[in-house]
Amino acid sequence: IKWKLNQLGAIQLDSLRNLLGYFCVLIRSPLVVSGVILFFLAPFLFAIALSRMDIVVAYPAQLGLNFVFLVILALFVLGEPLTFYKILGMMFVLIGIYFLSKTV
Repeated sequence: IKWKLNQLGAIQLDSLRNLLGYFCVLIRSPLVVSGVILFFLAPFLFAIALSRMDIVVAYPAQLGLNFVFLVILALFVLGEPLTFYKILGMMFVLIGIYFLSKTV
């Protein structure tokens, strides 16, 4: 969705016609449609995870892995920079998920 928004430019809020036209162009993109489908599918996948693990593991893992995947996709798809702090943050997230998933 962000990739297509970057292509289309800023949303013009000066008239309802421009706003509706923008969203009509946006929704015609197969990537945007697939993104919307995945957005609505995510809670069901999370429910499957919750049925199999504790919430104190599933929820941080979901948030953390979303962050890691987002940084990687932003790097390759959107061309955003990968900084030292992003790498360090991803390492902390993955280490935290590792320790949360360990049972004593």
